Amino acid sequence: MKKLSKKVIAFALAVVMTLTAGAVAPQGNVEVQAASGRVYVNPYSATVVTYKPGKDVNTFTSTISIMGCNKAKEIKKLKSSNKNIRVAARDGYIRVEYGKKEAKSTITCTVKGVKLKTTFTVKKYTNPCKTFKIGKTNLLSKFNKNDVLRTNKAFKKQKLDIKLKSGWKISSVHVTSGTGSYNNYRVNKSSFSKKITVSNNYGYIYVYCYNEKTKVSECLQINTSTRY
Repeated sequence: MKKLSKKVIAFALAVVMTLTAGAVAPQGNVEVQAASGRVYVNPYSATVVTYKPGKDVNTFTSTISIMGCNKAKEIKKLKSSNKNIRVAARDGYIRVEYGKKEAKSTITCTVKGVKLKTTFTVKKYTNPCKTFKIGKTNLLSKFNKNDVLRTNKAFKKQKLDIKLKSGWKISSVHVTSGTGSYNNYRVNKSSFSKKITVSNNYGYIYVYCYNEKTKVSECLQINTSTRY
């Protein structure tokens, strides 16, 4: 592992998230209603999402990226067929807000004369794992209602062991040690096992996974810090 500055680590994490999106199958029912090689809904946008019952917030957000669009004012006649799923035009994308309730909406708009339509689906979060351990520490239940675990523990040369439920795959795993080093792992299977070291000085573990049948993507996170 190479020692790097915080800026480089942040950049690398952004790259991981971009690569992960490319490893996941296109989500939802995306339809372009006019022939155009320039304007279309990005098929890798998160259009099948989940709400987390364990989080202390009542509103969640997602984005639908529109290729060939750079300005919010280019997104016209924006509508959501479900009042519980709210939409707003932003520069190059649609911001979607939803609450703690399963819902489905048809989102439509016109961009540069091209009519766009996509289906946005909200499902209740379920733990995608059947095993999640670091060394002898069993963390499986920590992800039953939430996708983020905050802890003041440090893990030194301990095995990260993850197995997912049927239908789920891990696309990638990112580990930031908290001491100026990081590792990215391309996985693309239902299990992952590797010795890792994460300090309690702002260490991070990100596990990107997706369900091939439901098209749901999740990012399980462990954040370590003495503040917790």
